[in-house]
Amino acid sequence: MSKKFWRHLATLAAAVLLGFGGIATTSAAAPVAAAETSVAINAKAALAIDEASGKVLYAKNADTPLPIASMTKMISIYLVLQAIKNGDLKWTDTLTPDSGIYKISQDTSLSNVPLRADGKYTVKELYQASLIYSANAAMMLLGNGVAGTQVKFVDMMRDQLKKWRINDATIVNATGLTNNALTADRYPGTGENDQNTMTAKDLAQVAQHLLKDFPEVLDTTSIPTMTFRAGTSDATRMDSFDWMLKGLISARTELPVDGLKTGTTDAAGDCFTGTVKKDGHRIITVVMHANGSKTTRRFDETTKLMSYALNNWKQMTVLKKGQAIKGATDFTVPKGNTTSLKAAADKTITLWVPKSTTAQDITIATKKTAIVGKKNELEAPVKKGTTVAGLTITVKGDTLGYVNGGKTETASVKLAHGTAKANFFVLLFRGIGDFFSNLF
Repeated sequence: MSKKFWRHLATLAAAVLLGFGGIATTSAAAPVAAAETSVAINAKAALAIDEASGKVLYAKNADTPLPIASMTKMISIYLVLQAIKNGDLKWTDTLTPDSGIYKISQDTSLSNVPLRADGKYTVKELYQASLIYSANAAMMLLGNGVAGTQVKFVDMMRDQLKKWRINDATIVNATGLTNNALTADRYPGTGENDQNTMTAKDLAQVAQHLLKDFPEVLDTTSIPTMTFRAGTSDATRMDSFDWMLKGLISARTELPVDGLKTGTTDAAGDCFTGTVKKDGHRIITVVMHANGSKTTRRFDETTKLMSYALNNWKQMTVLKKGQAIKGATDFTVPKGNTTSLKAAADKTITLWVPKSTTAQDITIATKKTAIVGKKNELEAPVKKGTTVAGLTITVKGDTLGYVNGGKTETASVKLAHGTAKANFFVLLFRGIGDFFSNLF
């Protein structure tokens, strides 16, 4: 039997047990890890980042492309929300499946809500089915609503990834299914066994863009159960495959998870891109092909990963706006109306750092700009806000960098005031004064 069959069976069993109150949500998942210097995530690849800055908090094989299954739908849903924002699609618009999409919707071995060949479905209900129940035919139908055809929609997905500078992804369909599950609408030139692949870093960036541009997606990804076509003969209960949501089998009170997307195929294994907001900070985690025998394995590994990131990192202010920087604070302007100017850091920088980090572990390297002469001299005139030095901040022992490829944080040293060039007579009398002062 297929992996999808067993996954649906496990979901049903979990729902039944929860209905009878037979599972305590505080003990079903792996215990929250205590603060430690490292953690072993039992998966082919894993990543944790700070959502706001993209700071990498944990990485394992994060640059290795792997099958992503239905985590693909984060890209597809981004394009749907973008079309709605741009006015190209409305929540109340209705869509009717073509024969290929209808046939896929009837395949009970796949995640689906059943669609009627002549049915009309609102964008809103298809969107909810795609996110909560990972409904493949519903996602394909939305793709048609956005682009007209599956091929054009895949082209849009590829273009969007390029805009995000994600260049090592392979996208062949809108859902994450292996191509052999598609009876129609297969992308030209792709093979029967082709599937979507990305790296953990790629997926984290997709999730980051989705949350930044459309935070309302969490209103839907946080729903543990919903009925598709409620009140009709087609009513289908949709239990979220994200078992870390409140009230479900892998939920933890210490980790208020509210999204994002699971994924499962034979090649991808059990995958999950998750997100949690705690103490005012949101982190994103990616677990690809979780290992182990438990049906909760991807959530067990995600629990370990989220707990590690939250327990072993802290935010630390390493630079304050207006801070004087050694060797780049006092500047002279021999030919200026004002001959002495001060400079300071142009912004406050707060970084995620390992919890053991102290001020002694922070290095601020200074590189003066080309306008600065010997002995910190400047040529008049010079404007307020002129950058006189660049700063590079590094943290001892932290080599993880940022998900977008950056390794360090930077800032600038800028002049607090400027000065015009002194006129001829001021310079003349200043020169005479200097001459006589040097005689004595």
